Amino acid sequence: HGHAARARQHGGIVLSPSKAQIAAFRQSSSSFRARRDRAGTFLARPAVTKAGTAVRMQVNIADPSEVDGIDIATCDGVGLMRTEFLFGKTLPDEGTQYRAYRKVLEWAGEKPVTIRTVDAGGDKPVPGFTVEESNPFLGLRGIRLSLARPEVFRVQIRALLRAAVHGNLKVMFPMIAIVEEYRQAAAMFAEEQTALAARGIANKMPPLGIMVEVPSVAIVPEAFTEAAFFSIGSNDLTQYVMAAARDDAAVAHLNSVRHPAVLRLIAAVTAFGQREKIPVSLCGDAGGDPASIPSLLKAGLRDLSVAPAQLAMAKAAIADVSV
Repeated sequence: HGHAARARQHGGIVLSPSKAQIAAFRQSSSSFRARRDRAGTFLARPAVTKAGTAVRMQVNIADPSEVDGIDIATCDGVGLMRTEFLFGKTLPDEGTQYRAYRKVLEWAGEKPVTIRTVDAGGDKPVPGFTVEESNPFLGLRGIRLSLARPEVFRVQIRALLRAAVHGNLKVMFPMIAIVEEYRQAAAMFAEEQTALAARGIANKMPPLGIMVEVPSVAIVPEAFTEAAFFSIGSNDLTQYVMAAARDDAAVAHLNSVRHPAVLRLIAAVTAFGQREKIPVSLCGDAGGDPASIPSLLKAGLRDLSVAPAQLAMAKAAIADVSV
């Protein structure tokens, strides 16, 4: 979705281009190729800034099949595994979910895999699950929808608890706005774990964290010290702070993670995490954007999660930053 939005913002079609235009395109294309080839040399190495500061680089995945094309040695784990792919035409059963999570956990080995509970709603409708709303981005989406439909959420929770024995699982809740939502979700995990244990089914309680994407959390992070970790969702945080839809070309100029208001919140959350020993990472599109990486590192972030295709370029960009 992020890529489509960016293509709409910057894309254009030139009909019958002139010789000069063709030459300019060839040059920009070959300079991109050169940058990409240089970036390729960074892929196999850990991400380090010019000053020698280590940065953890994880990957975002939307579908388990994606890991088949990624060498685990090139990254520090999965910072965001989306689960919306499971919620297509029909609601997925427990076994289907368990197998999908287990595949990625086994691929990652010792390295962490952070799975986000279903983030349906907003621009991601799911038949039979999401509801029609006049303003879906401010409506029943993410954790709000999961808590409103516990019979669906509990199936996912059981699959996650069972999959946790196969690797280094962490689970995070999307769209958290108040701490009661976190507590309710965590209580459901505890209940389902007790029930699985009573039936003699192998399971393990993973660390439970939250997405920091609603401004209420970024402004008052001290309300969320119960969370095991924070993951900043820069796409949503930016769109909510700037009140500019991230998929609307007409307001794209407002929708920038580099706006001082957004960066100040990111820096405050990161500093709070350091003080309270709560790990903070960022898993939005900005993490893989070479133009945004210097600002994010200056804001204090040392853990980014990016699309696999952006991994090499992001590592190359980090090597140019002097923090």
